[in-house]
Amino acid sequence: MIYILPTDTCYWIACPIHDLKAYDWIYKIKKRSLDKPLAILVPDFKWLADNTDLTAEQINFLENYNRPFTVLTDCNSLRIWINYIDDENNEFVNRDIYEKFAFRVANNSIQKRLLKENWPMFMTSANISNNPEIYHKSEIKEQFAYYLEKWTIQFVWENMWNPEKNKPSDIFEFIWDSLDINYLRKN
Repeated sequence: MIYILPTDTCYWIACPIHDLKAYDWIYKIKKRSLDKPLAILVPDFKWLADNTDLTAEQINFLENYNRPFTVLTDCNSLRIWINYIDDENNEFVNRDIYEKFAFRVANNSIQKRLLKENWPMFMTSANISNNPEIYHKSEIKEQFAYYLEKWTIQFVWENMWNPEKNKPSDIFEFIWDSLDINYLRKN
């Protein structure tokens, strides 16, 4: 299943990490180039501490970071998973582009609820590639009407809640085990 859900920046489109067909569909629906990896949504900082190469000091830094962020690091279990081939010979078509993984930490009740059933999840902004981000339910319903009607995508939201129109997340990686940062995007 593919989901559209709010984040702390804009609406995102996501799928469970184990759903190879949905992963492919996200690229098709967004008209996204296969040379652009997807981010991975995880439930909390403990998950990052238990599963990635980040140090305790780096995790503490992230917990106190005052803007939406995406952090790049390695993760051995995901490295194994990204090379998975299922019984029908389905595989991640672009697995070679994942030199590091880009992680986002769940920041609202909708994300946390979905992650209890599907975690971790691949995700990216819910817009057609190279088009502006989407911040309102009406735009989601308009842009993805066909997929919503066919139940290819499930739109997950609560009441009249819309994401704040924030700038995109900062994207960065730590330099080795230090707190020195290499920003790929800073807003």
